[in-house]
Amino acid sequence: MSKLAPFYVVCALAGAAGMALPAQAETAKDAVDQTSAAMAASTAPQDGAGGETAKPAGMTTPKLSDDGDDKAGPVTDNDLYREMRVQAGQYASQNMHQILVGDFTCDGQTDRIAGWVDRDNPDGPFFDVLFVTRDGGKLSSEMKHIPFAQNEQFALCLADDTAPPPMSWQQVEQDYVRDVVGNGNLCTTAVRVEDFICDTPQFYWNSKVDENGDHWVFYRN
Repeated sequence: MSKLAPFYVVCALAGAAGMALPAQAETAKDAVDQTSAAMAASTAPQDGAGGETAKPAGMTTPKLSDDGDDKAGPVTDNDLYREMRVQAGQYASQNMHQILVGDFTCDGQTDRIAGWVDRDNPDGPFFDVLFVTRDGGKLSSEMKHIPFAQNEQFALCLADDTAPPPMSWQQVEQDYVRDVVGNGNLCTTAVRVEDFICDTPQFYWNSKVDENGDHWVFYRN
């Protein structure tokens, strides 16, 4: 068949569509549309031939999600909220919460830490702190439940119904973590939880886990 044959086919079909009875018009029009689509597809660039494969109008290429559990890089918001669901349940994120973003493990990567008042625990209330990091590229998290009790060392003194204890951070010297906190191998960025009544609870990252498998070391004067 000559190169002009497709053109004649289209014209013939178009003419047939114009002359067709009402019951036949739609069938002829469909044939024209299918022939035109086939011609367009034959001239579209193919994968590996200098261009992308043509996509039907209105369709997008799906973006494959990456759970990011085994890669180096910063902790993302998605990582934080996934770990929050795992550690505290699917409704934990509905609590009003604070988030600290920064390098709290001294590895050059961004970590995320969330804190909120947990009033659902029957033994509470507690101030829950969720630490989410990438230890050696592996996403990991630890949860600390800090009670409100003036007679305990691991505690906050005051539970204020109108405002949660604010979280902050502080850069300290290497001498401080060695001589005061008691471990010179700790990261020198302290995560602090304030209630402005008692001495401030502080948490420091230790690259070596303790006997309970925890990285975050608690300290309070």
